[in-house]
Amino acid sequence: MLKDLGTGRVLFEQHSTELMPPASLTKIMSAIVILSEGNLDDTVTISRRAAAAKPTKLYLKPGQIFPLQSLLEAMLIRSANDACLAAAEHIAGTEEAFVMKMNAKAKELGLSNTQFRNACGFNMDGHYSTAEELARLTEYAMGYETFSAIVKEPMAVLRPVNQSKVLVAHTTNRLLGLVDGVVGVKTGYTKAAGRCLITVVRRGDKELLLVLLHSRRRWSTAQSLLEGGLRDTAPILSSY
Repeated sequence: MLKDLGTGRVLFEQHSTELMPPASLTKIMSAIVILSEGNLDDTVTISRRAAAAKPTKLYLKPGQIFPLQSLLEAMLIRSANDACLAAAEHIAGTEEAFVMKMNAKAKELGLSNTQFRNACGFNMDGHYSTAEELARLTEYAMGYETFSAIVKEPMAVLRPVNQSKVLVAHTTNRLLGLVDGVVGVKTGYTKAAGRCLITVVRRGDKELLLVLLHSRRRWSTAQSLLEGGLRDTAPILSSY
């Protein structure tokens, strides 16, 4: 789905209401819950369960202590699952309790075709959304100043409270710095979900939001759709 945020007009859509696994685009909702219920100045001790999260990860170690702000940056910029799980556990005690908060927020936002089963985006039965609802979720998330500031950054530096060594989290979004006006937002990938991307571009008086799920050629497709939308030409793709 490609949407003009200024006018609200949908410029292009294909299967935009089909239920799909969202991969790490899930972390957009996780970030919303963290921002709405957490204190970013809190310190978080990395649990063994969080440290054992599957890649993508920053290889955080049990017992390391980080500000919640740093974990939020790592999960949004690098899509680090260990940082995501540690933040979720801090907010709700367990991942399961955190997921309940995610689904409650989805219901509050009227996302009737969205359901989460985990905090970070792993494939699970019953874990799904649609391009249309992820677009609405992203619009809501971009209303958080902290969220919109983080997702446009190419990297973040994480400094443990109890250690001197710092970690660097580089963005997974190749469009940042490549396409003029791109200001985030999030990438995702699993074998079942394919290559996913949500991005916002601001250029001149235009602001566009693009959601791609299970894209074969994520970066070239995104560039083609965004440039077409910015030029007010109807992008038509037989396969993306």
